[in-house]
Amino acid sequence: MKKRIENNFFYLLAGLLSLFMLIPGLRLFAGTALEVDLLRSLVLVAFSLFTVISVWSLYREGVIFRIGLGLAVLNIVVAVAALFFHTHVVELCAFVLVILFSGLSCFIAGRHVFSWRETDANCLTGAVCVYLLLGLIWALLYELLGFLWPIGAFQGLTAQENSFQFDSFLYFSFVTLTTAGYGDITPLNPMVRTIAYLEMITGQFYMAILVSGLVAHFMGLRMSDHK
Repeated sequence: MKKRIENNFFYLLAGLLSLFMLIPGLRLFAGTALEVDLLRSLVLVAFSLFTVISVWSLYREGVIFRIGLGLAVLNIVVAVAALFFHTHVVELCAFVLVILFSGLSCFIAGRHVFSWRETDANCLTGAVCVYLLLGLIWALLYELLGFLWPIGAFQGLTAQENSFQFDSFLYFSFVTLTTAGYGDITPLNPMVRTIAYLEMITGQFYMAILVSGLVAHFMGLRMSDHK
């Protein structure tokens, strides 16, 4: 009998919440006193802490765990390098690594959630993690697009090449994912607009599929109990 593989997504959720609280915290409490380059470096350090905490959610996945651990180690190396070399190349490498790690974690959590083998606390935590990871991945994509088009990509953001804006992209990503659409930040570039409406579609489909799947699973359990 094949042993069922379980995942502990509480580590992943803790890493995500820590990242989401730390980045605006750096902006709020340290942004006025730190140079922009140092602030950006500290954000890369926050990314590395996120991967270190979250990698333990993959510990029962064998090869995938080793890949995630490798990405976490590379992220630490990039974060240390960013403290000494304030270059866009180092920053881009960090964003790409976090996108890869987040995509890997999202795949593992999504596979577990949508298997519908068991609707327990770990499964529900994984569902929350998938949603948060989607917002994070799109925020990183917005940051990369903002790097490629620093002027004219967004309305409502500071149009400066060296400005720190990831906390704003993170905010815009979740506003878009939830289709709240406050309108304080607006995409102008055609590519950015495309990425934005794809995020809206993904967010809506994810919630629809998740809720319908949970209801179907719950009804299936009720019917099996009555047999």
